[in-house]
Amino acid sequence: MEFDSIKSLFESFDIAAFLPDLTKFIGWVELALRLAVMAGPLLLLGFGLLYLLAPPKEANYRIGYRFYWSMASLDAWQFTHRLVGMAWSGLGLLLTVIMALICNGFRRMEPMDMVWCAVSCLIWELVLVALSCLVIDVVVIAVFDKDGFRRSDYEEE
Repeated sequence: MEFDSIKSLFESFDIAAFLPDLTKFIGWVELALRLAVMAGPLLLLGFGLLYLLAPPKEANYRIGYRFYWSMASLDAWQFTHRLVGMAWSGLGLLLTVIMALICNGFRRMEPMDMVWCAVSCLIWELVLVALSCLVIDVVVIAVFDKDGFRRSDYEEE
């Protein structure tokens, strides 16, 4: 008799009632991944617009796009910041649109697929920013010498 009473107690017991609601957790993970993926392009767009519209007035070691050739003269500094502003604004806008479209598809993905998609997006963002910095540095080296004089000034003389 006692066995039947214990069995009846466990039949009405629902272990799922004690487990947390994982849909809320997945929602937080999705939000964190969206923020991580969208932060880079928005920061890139913001810094690009800042350097394009209000660049630092003179070369310094605190703020601005610091590179040996760009810090050699005021002309090189201003040229570099215009170039960085245009490149990063364009790249930031393009990445913002692309990453927003990718983030829009997160709801249809399984959690681990969502994480791997976000990781690959972050890797692509880093690679593209590194390539943009490399191209900017090469352009500045092509236009200016190490002392901050334009190379075209040598050709005119």
